[in-house]
Amino acid sequence: MTRLLGATALLVMVTACGDARLDKLALGISRDSASQLIGDQPHTVASYLTAGKVWDVAFYARSGTDAKDSVPWRKMSPVVFINNRAVGWGWHWWGKASVKQHIPMPQ
Repeated sequence: MTRLLGATALLVMVTACGDARLDKLALGISRDSASQLIGDQPHTVASYLTAGKVWDVAFYARSGTDAKDSVPWRKMSPVVFINNRAVGWGWHWWGKASVKQHIPMPQ
């Protein structure tokens, strides 16, 4: 019973920190399609050239965040594109990929 309660609490915490709009995404969709599904344009985009590919990371301000002001990194959701196609999203995915590709993460 204790394990079940602990697992449920962890799931609630992870879900609360996530961005439900990312659940609409699918691998391979274009950047324009991702923006349409998310319902907004990225707050900022960072581009990195690594392993002979350009990695574009679009950072979307999370729902309920005023995107007109500066937005802390923790209140944005990254979506990663290579050749204008989505290859992954979310901080967990981007964290692993950035380490593998030797791309610095924002503090």
